Amino acid sequence: MKLVLATALSIAFTAPAFASDNDVMAADRAFSALSVEKGIPYAFWFSSAKTARLYGEHGGPAIGKAAAAPKADASGPKLTWAPTAGAVSADGKMGWTDGTWKLVDAKTGTDTGHYVTVWVKEDGAWKVQADIGTTDVRPKAKP
Repeated sequence: MKLVLATALSIAFTAPAFASDNDVMAADRAFSALSVEKGIPYAFWFSSAKTARLYGEHGGPAIGKAAAAPKADASGPKLTWAPTAGAVSADGKMGWTDGTWKLVDAKTGTDTGHYVTVWVKEDGAWKVQADIGTTDVRPKAKP
């Protein structure tokens, strides 16, 4: 699977592999800000492509975008992230970002990790086509 994704990305992107900033990285930062402002479920719904594949920690991907928006509610856990790299395809229709994320939950504590997001242009806007993340191992508590 990793080989397939790496091959697809290398074929799709003829621009330099990494950029210090570009419009897909800006879309990624706006997506993170929306997560804080309106809550995690709403941000993912708003930012997802119609055929999105969102991979979580529990099982296979959630596929497709729900017809109705979830309620905007910023009272829950806070998920933020920041891209450290990204690129846009030569034709400007596809892009990717990767970076680090942080989830602060009053009940379970703080988790951090890394992510990669594949973006597509849909109706003139960048939308998340696929999102995959990993969670860092929490440091063990000292006795």
